[in-house]
Amino acid sequence: MKINEIFYSIQGEGRNNGMAMVFIRLAGCNLHCEFCDTKYAFDSAFELNELEIMASVKKYTSKWVCLTGGEPFMQDLRALTNHLKRGGFDIQIETNGTIYQPITCDWLVVSPKNEKKPDVFMLEQANEIKIVVDSQESLEKAKMFERWGKYHSVQPVDNREDMLGLCIDFVKKNPNWRLSMQLHKFIGID
Repeated sequence: MKINEIFYSIQGEGRNNGMAMVFIRLAGCNLHCEFCDTKYAFDSAFELNELEIMASVKKYTSKWVCLTGGEPFMQDLRALTNHLKRGGFDIQIETNGTIYQPITCDWLVVSPKNEKKPDVFMLEQANEIKIVVDSQESLEKAKMFERWGKYHSVQPVDNREDMLGLCIDFVKKNPNWRLSMQLHKFIGID
């Protein structure tokens, strides 16, 4: 598999915010959003097989593993997720939702972007819908994703103050949505 990095940190976004997790950042993305904060994952990669990845993950104490990117579904995740589940790990996957794979995980975060709509099968599997807000238009599109997922959040791009105000107003008017901030950026960790 093409891996950008594997590291142990605190989940900084969404419903699982604040939990210790092992992050496996897979390389590559099919969208290349202008506001992306992980552009370094587009091309920078090293190769590891599933057993090598498992050896890296087992070094840490968390039972939670987050597969993220770039876009993790650009690679076939089935063998890796099977190894992780057999190893007793809980799996969170963060995706833009545009590439469907029949995957079993414990928490699927679909974060639709403006460029391309998510695959309906990914939306149907989503536990969480997270909208990264970089404009008023992002919020206007957020409501069209309400029928999917159990947890819904809006997150100002890079914790920007101007987008934060828009998100706060949105959540006040739509109390079934929550505000997500990038905790890891506030406390200065990866």
